Amino acid sequence: MTGRTASSLRAAIRSHEPARGKRYEPWLKARIIEFVLARREQRASWARVSEEVGLRFETLRRWCMASSPKPSRAMVPVRVVADAADRTVILASPAGYRVEGLTLHEAVAALRALG
Repeated sequence: MTGRTASSLRAAIRSHEPARGKRYEPWLKARIIEFVLARREQRASWARVSEEVGLRFETLRRWCMASSPKPSRAMVPVRVVADAADRTVILASPAGYRVEGLTLHEAVAALRALG
């Protein structure tokens, strides 16, 4: 299914008459974003998806980032337990990076180093 979808998207993109500042039709852009997000969920790299669709990966990345909801910067409740220094914690970034097995002191040091 992925191959057929990518082929039909490439054909639609080729039929687009490129010109400086000429935008893609909203329906086509929406289909491209939907396809790219699905492929990224399947762990396909930006470069691979770019190859499949036939558009620059930076364009695809920018479109997808603009279409996804912005992460909340709201404060979240944190529960600190008395013996937390001996336990390990997991740091998880909004982008999905995870660091596991750190002590609380190591996690605090890592967060301070990252700014």
